[in-house]
Amino acid sequence: MPLHCLFDIATRHNGDLALAVADDLPDGKVRGTAYIFDLASKTQLRKFPVRYERSGTRLALSRDDRLCFAGCYEVYGLVAYSCESGEEVWRRKDLKAVQAVTSSEVEDWVFCGRGTGAAHLIESATGKTLEKLSGVKEIYPSPYDRSVIVAGRTLELHEPFGRKLAAFKRLNKFEMPCAFSRSEFVLNEPECLRCYDLRTHELLWSFPNTGEKPIGRVWFCESLGSFMASGVELLVIDARTGTLSRKVKLASDTGWIFGILGRGSKVLAGNLQLLSTETGAVLADLATPELIAWDPKARMDRLRQLAASARSLEELERYIVSEG
Repeated sequence: MPLHCLFDIATRHNGDLALAVADDLPDGKVRGTAYIFDLASKTQLRKFPVRYERSGTRLALSRDDRLCFAGCYEVYGLVAYSCESGEEVWRRKDLKAVQAVTSSEVEDWVFCGRGTGAAHLIESATGKTLEKLSGVKEIYPSPYDRSVIVAGRTLELHEPFGRKLAAFKRLNKFEMPCAFSRSEFVLNEPECLRCYDLRTHELLWSFPNTGEKPIGRVWFCESLGSFMASGVELLVIDARTGTLSRKVKLASDTGWIFGILGRGSKVLAGNLQLLSTETGAVLADLATPELIAWDPKARMDRLRQLAASARSLEELERYIVSEG
């Protein structure tokens, strides 16, 4: 039985771990439980308490999977936890209004974008600020090299971060997560996808977004040699020509928040189902019996079923007491 509750997810394009966090209690307090999953063995490795505010892009894993990062908008700032022990490694309470937490897969830094104030580029191991970045709200690093898209007044290509190679006029003041292959990159804006050659910065193709809902995520799938774009269905788009080769219907709805792994061949949905981007099939369900029993909506469904049954009032009262 799949979970009803949706977790916020952090994975790495080339990694084997997944981080999932959901609120423990709907009481407005900033707390939750982090779950670490091994995606190779499809098992839960550990869990530990965290300070985290849902929902969004405030979660990330370090490039070596030793640390996980969680951000809060209010008093708790940005924190790094050990994935092995769950212990707090460092915390930056001075960083308020955290909106985006993004890590590099090839360098030891984590980006902290903020609703107010300058963004910070932070050393992963120590929490020390490497650079303050005015006017930058989000960045989109390549999983293959030190290339990165920097989102400010314009969309800029850097390599490495801080060395601007090209700037691209926005079509809209908003953008969704951008993507890289080894030889191309895609700018993802509400109106369309724009793909450029990574070496020459030449526009290769433009793909208009005319679907029923915006393209929330785009990424490169190595096994298909194509960019994948998430909408009502997954669009499989040839990386060099922009030709739509086919559509893939996922067996489970991912919503807006999901993780990409297996070099683009798999996604982990917020209900902890692992899906193939090549076929859409469910490869595994990572929800443990403990998580299913905890699921607030599933608990409410069981309560309704018990209340509608012919069982005694005493049994219903015992269930309510046992479930808290």
